Amino acid sequence: MERRLHMKQSGHKIYIVCEGDEEYDYLSRLKELQVWSKQYSVKLKNAGSIDNIAAIYQDAYMNDNYEAVFIFCDTELAPYAQYNKLKQTLINLFGTSAAATAVVFFCNPCTMQIILSHFKRVRLKSNQKSINGSLIEKLTSVKNYRATERQRTAIVKKITAENYVLLKDNIKELSLNDEEVPSTNFLQLLSYLERNDVGWINELSTLLEGED
Repeated sequence: MERRLHMKQSGHKIYIVCEGDEEYDYLSRLKELQVWSKQYSVKLKNAGSIDNIAAIYQDAYMNDNYEAVFIFCDTELAPYAQYNKLKQTLINLFGTSAAATAVVFFCNPCTMQIILSHFKRVRLKSNQKSINGSLIEKLTSVKNYRATERQRTAIVKKITAENYVLLKDNIKELSLNDEEVPSTNFLQLLSYLERNDVGWINELSTLLEGED
């Protein structure tokens, strides 16, 4: 799959397809906090559903405006049908199983695991809002969480550059195996976006394109 990359004066352009509102609002807040390197111009896209991600990803990847295109999503709970379907689509697209590992940044069981880790080291076992509600209220003061716009806004406003550091410490020992609960490889995405050295972009492109 060949594409032409054009370096832009405004920085290296990165595109992240977010599964839904929680993922989009959360990454938007991190952008606002400017905790990533100024080397990158990050564009976020709210897919609205995990089922919409593959088509959006492929379109963005083939658009030569972006030097790297990533996905940020939940695995949900076993048997991971939609999540595994997404990974298989990427494997078929690139012809390598390494593609899904390289471009999909996941959280099992849900993105709230990452969000709450800004405030405390937590280990969610469920993606159900009714089960996680008491912990969400304890750490964010948001009651009866149902992911409404007002509730999401209230929570992300509590995310700061200071507790961003705490987040990274709190999730660093989580499993990288996407079938374990909890698990996430989100730190790798943060590592990319924090680097002033942009050599990883070419390394990623080489992996996906299958170049020698």
